Amino acid sequence: MTEQLQDRDGTALLGVRAALGGLLTGGFAAWAYYGDTYRELSHTFGLWILLVVLVSARRPWRPAVVASTTGLAAAVTAFYVGKDVMYAVEYPGMPYSVNLAVLTQWLVLACIAGPLLGWVFSHIGRADLPGTLATAAAAGLLVADAARRTITYSPDPAVLLLAAVGIVVVLVLGARSRRQLLAVLACAVPCALVGTALVSAPDLLEQLLL
Repeated sequence: MTEQLQDRDGTALLGVRAALGGLLTGGFAAWAYYGDTYRELSHTFGLWILLVVLVSARRPWRPAVVASTTGLAAAVTAFYVGKDVMYAVEYPGMPYSVNLAVLTQWLVLACIAGPLLGWVFSHIGRADLPGTLATAAAAGLLVADAARRTITYSPDPAVLLLAAVGIVVVLVLGARSRRQLLAVLACAVPCALVGTALVSAPDLLEQLLL
């Protein structure tokens, strides 16, 4: 009974931390949206991918699922609400309001992606095959996201730097040996190809629905 209470308390605390991380991440993206130096970061998924990795890696899958879903939902809310708040700050007197249709759509996507990514990334840090594949999947998603933005528009230092830092973080958390590191790097190539379709899907869905 005591262990169950401790597990619940631990999961709840992790969820709170993930929510705070999501609020900070989403708030930063909303601020960057109206800037010049970091604006491209608000158009990528790199921040969200790294957020999920940090709250899910090396954790049991249930707390990881709760944390990743909570973090993504908080990040989405903070971004879309914060973006409109920043609009009011940048353009005083202009009418503005939160687009509830877009916010709802991305919250639904967060509730779908959160459990899936949380479960997958919870394996990061294990020395077995699932751990290797999970680490490669996270690195591949970061590469795919940066490549998508770079190819579609133009190379941006902030996007490339975020991807590089994110990949280093993933490798540090996930590679337990030199042999596993080499296996992760090899698997990251096909994961990046699959990840390209995954990171492009939400934008395509948004275009179809709106």
